[in-house]
Amino acid sequence: MFNVPEVTPEEAKKLLEEEGDKVVLLDVRTPPEHFQLRIPNSLFVPLDDLRYKYSDLPKDKKYIVYCRSGERSAFATYFLRHMGYEAYNLAGGIISWPYERESGEVKS
Repeated sequence: MFNVPEVTPEEAKKLLEEEGDKVVLLDVRTPPEHFQLRIPNSLFVPLDDLRYKYSDLPKDKKYIVYCRSGERSAFATYFLRHMGYEAYNLAGGIISWPYERESGEVKS
């Protein structure tokens, strides 16, 4: 497993509340997973696309990366940190997220 910094769901929620738009929740799961269930207001970049799209992400933000259980997001966090981003893995992924979640079409 990759040795990357992690944040608990509680720490992530606190960061989101205190730092607002300076923190981005990044969902790296597949499109069907994202459609089925996600954390509201998260940015969706599937792991398979991240290597092509990471440069579109602003470097002045903190990224809390999540997947289902934390394995794919650990890889994505490792990659982003290697590319110079401040990124943290959400410990336990979305299955450990006890706060609001949504499903279906993303509301614009």
